[in-house]
Amino acid sequence: MMRKLVFSIAAFILSFSSIATTVFADLPSYGEEWQNAEAIQQTVTFSDLPQTNWAYQYISEMVNRKVISGYPDGKFRPNNTITRAEFAKIMITASGIDAKKVNYSSFADVPATNWASPFVEAVKDYMTGYRTANGQYVFKPGQPALREDITVALVKLKGYDASRLPDHSTLEAMFKDYKGISESAKDYVAIAIENGLVSGYQDETFRPQATVTRAEAAVLLWRAYQYGNDNKDVGGGSMDITTPVSPSPTPSLNNQTPSTPVPSEKPVQSDKFTVDTLVGGTGAGNTDGPVSQARINYIDSMVLDKSDNIYFLNSQNKSIRKFTSANGTVSTLNTSDNKPDDFYPLNDKENRKQQLLAYNYQADKVLVGSIYLSGGNFSATADTRLHQVQPSVDLFAYGSDDGFGYQSYLSFVQAIREDEVLYGIVSRDDNNKVLDSYILQAKKGEQSKIIASTKEGSSSAFSRKSAIVYNDQAIYILDAGTRTLNAIQLFPRKIKAIKTINTFEIESITSYNGKFYFSSGDTIYEMDSAGNLNYFVRGTDLIYNDGNPIESINEMAFDKAGNIILFDAGNHSIRRINL
Repeated sequence: MMRKLVFSIAAFILSFSSIATTVFADLPSYGEEWQNAEAIQQTVTFSDLPQTNWAYQYISEMVNRKVISGYPDGKFRPNNTITRAEFAKIMITASGIDAKKVNYSSFADVPATNWASPFVEAVKDYMTGYRTANGQYVFKPGQPALREDITVALVKLKGYDASRLPDHSTLEAMFKDYKGISESAKDYVAIAIENGLVSGYQDETFRPQATVTRAEAAVLLWRAYQYGNDNKDVGGGSMDITTPVSPSPTPSLNNQTPSTPVPSEKPVQSDKFTVDTLVGGTGAGNTDGPVSQARINYIDSMVLDKSDNIYFLNSQNKSIRKFTSANGTVSTLNTSDNKPDDFYPLNDKENRKQQLLAYNYQADKVLVGSIYLSGGNFSATADTRLHQVQPSVDLFAYGSDDGFGYQSYLSFVQAIREDEVLYGIVSRDDNNKVLDSYILQAKKGEQSKIIASTKEGSSSAFSRKSAIVYNDQAIYILDAGTRTLNAIQLFPRKIKAIKTINTFEIESITSYNGKFYFSSGDTIYEMDSAGNLNYFVRGTDLIYNDGNPIESINEMAFDKAGNIILFDAGNHSIRRINL
């Protein structure tokens, strides 16, 4: 049976310091749960809390309600930073949730015999723990509780629906330090703002990473009691966007092997995930060798093979490099053709624009898609070439005789069978405006053919960065530019817009086991082919083993264990989120 919350979690306060000027008359009435409460004396005595203290009345009320208490030495210590364990206690106590003694502990650093154990166990669905490098799950009870973390916990406790992806524009307009709010917490902060649960400071800041004092926590909860009638059912409705889990396998196409391996495990709900830097992170460069000296400048495209070797392309210097996972070294591949094709060999660096890498799981081949130019600048036409890069460099398929404009780009390349690939081409004008989009089918050793295009009305429009999910009935395309998921039914031909994302930008995108994964800031989202959108990994869920936060996610892929491999352009490094 769902428990009714005793209070509504109210605003943090416009500025804690501004309350010092409040003139007290009678303390406000409370919600219905407290209307019949026994009258109490609004006076408490602590040696370090004079009645002239700005928070005295609030603290007195909370102490008399037995929500917060002082110390055995007769002090309250109002200016002490409140810890995560202390806030867990007062939040659970104030909410009316029954904190029971337990004979077990979910956290390695909070044994069942610890005073905080009943409160930490009761609050674990609202204040998440952390996963350490050695696999332990910890709560860090002695660490300070942050304003951002408290906001997330209170919105979860209230049961507000975070699945609707609230508009962040209000936050951005209200707070000068909007960018300091973790990407994964912005939805919760926005919900709290919309519902009057949270405000900011008079200097138009939110201070998401600021700690909270014991006095401030008492004021926060005092204000919360004033809104006691605005209750939510614990566990009712959609508490949150789905908790991240590793991708699950999807049925293979035509009973063939799935295009990517199936991960072996799923992370525990509400886990914190560790982040390792695999290579780079010591400055920009194109230096090969062991990870201790290897450097990365920029990556335009990245794929992994069955052995978790990482191939990455820098189109500017027209190089394909490989990180060998077995020995931790980086090398630049020789991409000169063993068997030059009749049109343009892969080592023709003057005319080719290498743009995208793909991995054919069934054939165990890495492919590179290139645009080849012919003619002068503005009279140039472009043809496509797909080459097998590893283990041998050879022509896989070549583009249409019709040619495309010289401002053409590959949008995606995805192997769907051992000898067959789908890829997308975007044609742009001189002002970089998209003219037409094409989907081509490439069979090994043959000329590619256009199977859908916006010019003929048989394809939806997409931009330079897209991902697809394919089956024999339809091609699902999620485009980073338009932020729209479209389905192209192959027979009879029909185009359907499924979902458009209006609340944030898509910065990197990939598909894996029948689902789409994309990043915005330091948060990674998951979307299925029906347009259902969930959180996958949030920035606040990450623990950095090298102490260096992710600055940007420009490319993403999955390894064979289902971990996320990403290129962090801000740190010039390839990193792994350990799921």
